[in-house]
Amino acid sequence: LISRRAPVQTSSASSVSLLPLLLRLFTLRHWRQSFGQSALLVLILALGVGVFTSVRLANRAAVSSFTHFTETLTGRSDYLIQAPAGTLPETVLPELREALAGLAVQIHPVIESTAVEAAGAGVPAGDAFSRRTYSLLGVDLIGVANLAGQQAAAQPFFEQDNEREGDDFWSLFRDGPRVWVSPALNENGQAPRALRLVVNENVLDLPVAGVIPRVPDGPEAPANLLVMDLPQLQRLVGRAGQVDRVEFVLEAGHGIEERRKALGERLVSLGRTDAGERWIATTPGARRESAAVMTQAFRLNLTVLSLIALLVGLYLVFQALDGAVVRRRAEIAILRSLGVDSSVLRRAWLAEAALLGLAGGALGLLMGWGGAQFAVRAVGQTVNALYYSTSVSAAQLEWPEALLSLAAGVVASIVAGWGPARAAALTPPAQILVRGSPGAAGGVWLRSWPFAVALLVAGVVLSRLPPLALEGGNRFPLAGHAAALCGILGGGVLAALGLPALGTVLRPLAARGACWRVALGHVRRPTGRHRLAAAALVCAIGMAAGMAILVASFERSVRTWINTALQADLYISSQGSQSASSNNRIAPETWRRIAAHPSVARASLFNAYPVQIDGLPTTLGATELGDQNARGGFMWVSAPPEAFVFDPLRNQGSAVVSESFADRFRIRSGDTVLVPAPGGPRSLQVAAVFADYGNERGTILVERRHAVAWFGGDEHATSLSLELVNGVAPEAVRAALLGDYPGLAIYTNVALRGEVLRIFRQTFSITYALEAIGVFVAVVGLALTLVSVLLDRRDELTTLRALGFRRSEIATATAIEGGALALCAAAAGLALSFALGWLLIHVINKQSFGWTLAFAVPAGQLAALAVLVVGTGLIVSYFVGRWGAILPADREE
Repeated sequence: LISRRAPVQTSSASSVSLLPLLLRLFTLRHWRQSFGQSALLVLILALGVGVFTSVRLANRAAVSSFTHFTETLTGRSDYLIQAPAGTLPETVLPELREALAGLAVQIHPVIESTAVEAAGAGVPAGDAFSRRTYSLLGVDLIGVANLAGQQAAAQPFFEQDNEREGDDFWSLFRDGPRVWVSPALNENGQAPRALRLVVNENVLDLPVAGVIPRVPDGPEAPANLLVMDLPQLQRLVGRAGQVDRVEFVLEAGHGIEERRKALGERLVSLGRTDAGERWIATTPGARRESAAVMTQAFRLNLTVLSLIALLVGLYLVFQALDGAVVRRRAEIAILRSLGVDSSVLRRAWLAEAALLGLAGGALGLLMGWGGAQFAVRAVGQTVNALYYSTSVSAAQLEWPEALLSLAAGVVASIVAGWGPARAAALTPPAQILVRGSPGAAGGVWLRSWPFAVALLVAGVVLSRLPPLALEGGNRFPLAGHAAALCGILGGGVLAALGLPALGTVLRPLAARGACWRVALGHVRRPTGRHRLAAAALVCAIGMAAGMAILVASFERSVRTWINTALQADLYISSQGSQSASSNNRIAPETWRRIAAHPSVARASLFNAYPVQIDGLPTTLGATELGDQNARGGFMWVSAPPEAFVFDPLRNQGSAVVSESFADRFRIRSGDTVLVPAPGGPRSLQVAAVFADYGNERGTILVERRHAVAWFGGDEHATSLSLELVNGVAPEAVRAALLGDYPGLAIYTNVALRGEVLRIFRQTFSITYALEAIGVFVAVVGLALTLVSVLLDRRDELTTLRALGFRRSEIATATAIEGGALALCAAAAGLALSFALGWLLIHVINKQSFGWTLAFAVPAGQLAALAVLVVGTGLIVSYFVGRWGAILPADREE
């Protein structure tokens, strides 16, 4: 590299041409010589990028799966209207046709429902929550077929029908309900003959009439979409004369933008009355965006959590490049003495960091895509349970996400490599004379008590700041996450500062032998890489343990809640009710027969009505308030001052609201809220606030008899709970009812409690994986630290061997050193986890979801985590020591 070349010029032009030479002879040569270590570092960085990428892809897939299903039939609508509460009567259709006659617009009424595949051949009978859920879309098939026929290259909607023997066009409407299915359900090119589905409480065998055709330039029909004729679905779900929304498609032609604007204005004008808004006029794009807004806080929190592994990887890249500066300082000094400018060395080092990040980002991109196929199911299950129905099963990788992942790896590496690049540029030529001297003690920030205290104080201040307001009433605790970052960094610095103190505390153990004396001597005088490894471990352990505290607190609160809310013997709902957006109900004649069963002492009904208040979606719940309160079914956050709210004769203008509703809409006891209803808005006074962990969007709860009257006397029930006659076995009654009503999901009290906790743990499954990955990365980082440290101590290792140290003794000394480092990090990480747990529970969770949680410490899990980290640290350090014990003094890296 140096003996056959003339002195280096430092002009700007020669600097540019020198950089590739330095990368080839100075960087890539070392990467080849220490290929294993370089590959491991790339893998660690790739793991961090991969976790970040997989969570983003899963989030994107869950949101994009909220398809405006009508687009698969008609192409994109120009406008749609829907009721602020309940449904729209069909009587608005003639009014709309007359009012919009001059705009050349097609009007398509739509009704939506859900169904679940019934137990049978190939479908397990036990768990309804594991079965496929279908979206049932009822449209005017003749109108949709006419629209498709007007579109260029459109397929006729009834193209498949002639393949069905005996089916003619009119029989599809005359002979009972039939469905069209997505092409994704085809087997060997043929659609199934029939589907066995649960709709409301009924098990139905629905013949398949054909396959949904593809609209030009429209989305593919989702695999879970079923299309029916509008009147057939109305009769099937018990909503005759009602539609969920009306969509409007303008005919192509001159002045379409002006006609679209006029359409919107006219719809808004027609919907406005003295009694309030009859409907809400919006565009399909706005409806889809509302789904993204609805889950925005959830997705942002998950993305921030996914950055833990990348943050730990950033620690390790900094550590590896800093160690490389120390080990290559002889060559750096020679280059400087030959006239290479410090700016050239800085650029070369940053280029090395960027290449490392590019390699890690590219590998992480592949790992992230693979991981997203598993993460998307966990994210989809959570979205399905809390927000809206989604059938997402796979995540797609697109160029924007790919470029973002590569940028994340490169930027993280450049940020981590900035300090080492500066150190390389400032290395004086005289450093060549002290080759083999111990590494630097690390950056000043790793040895500064004031800096650590300032970070912790900043974290406390940030934790008191309000959240960032998002669209749709959501809030994102940006300051809370910044407070957590300050706490993690401050805790890492404190752990780095505590290493010498730990070495002093353990000093009496030096009497146990030479291995202890050697190891504890290094702990008392830690290098910068020791300190960085401790900081990385603190980051991973603190967040993992903090999340464990959050999950334990959540589980404790949920257990208390279900013990309070679930007091009945049996709980009944439709098997189709599997998601937050499900609208399967139980017919009045069915629940009345069940309530009259001789084994039933009392039946309590519950209705859920989706409504919009101030433009935000929420739920109006209806039940017998007095019965629920008498059973102790409320967990009060703010108890009602008077009992009139439980008297059906006096509570028509009163309501109780969930804590998340009160937090989201800034409502407190005594305030008034205006709730939309088909007969006009209702002004309700909030009498109390109760805890509810089943609905993040909030619930306003009223007396059922009043809600039924507001919604036109419709007595369909969402669910009912049964108290049985004393001495009657719940399982026996459940078996008898299932025999009569196979389409119902019936749970005993014990089974429902177990199901709620199962769904809870399933919801947090992705967080467990993210915690484990962060700890794994940090433990591997400890191994890399000790590899770097032993490479720096080649001369010392030679001296120890000359003094008679055996390979096993050097390995033992290294294990003690690594174990002490892991012990210090585990202690600091667990101490930090209590602060992070409090922050996650009382700031981040409260600001994101509005839930108050009881603080719980999973002592067993935290102890197991500490033992696992320290034990793994000892084992990994021992084997690294055995490898380092045979390093020759003149080995390169």
